[in-house]
Amino acid sequence: MPLVSKTVEVAASAETIMGIVADFEAYPHWNEEIKGCWVLARYHDGRPSQLRLDVVVQGQAGTFITAVYYPGENQIYTMLQQGDFFSKQEQKFSVVPIGATSLLTVDLDVETTMPIPKQMVKKAVNDTLEYLADNLKARAEQLAAG
Repeated sequence: MPLVSKTVEVAASAETIMGIVADFEAYPHWNEEIKGCWVLARYHDGRPSQLRLDVVVQGQAGTFITAVYYPGENQIYTMLQQGDFFSKQEQKFSVVPIGATSLLTVDLDVETTMPIPKQMVKKAVNDTLEYLADNLKARAEQLAAG
């Protein structure tokens, strides 16, 4: 499956957006597909390095164990280590400040374990990416507004 990407302009600082992305345990508060998120391991500096996420996506419940990396300033990258439905799931959140606003880009690359037509997978991934980016944008703008 090719990489799918979504970029949105957010009326919030890069710090606010990255703070939301990095607060994994709060994901269920702004993303209804995530039913629970727990930090399983941390780097020496205290940042999460491994997560467990319990999700319900399009009516299907699943559990994922995900590695977390911080490849650069204002970037968080997650990679599936173990989980239901996918043999590969990689996400990258990147934020570029542009004055009073920021550009948020979410990249998503998945491969399913089930034999699903590529067009259906692409539509599902696009829908998920739209949902994720829009909810993250709404949460950041809500916090930025006070």
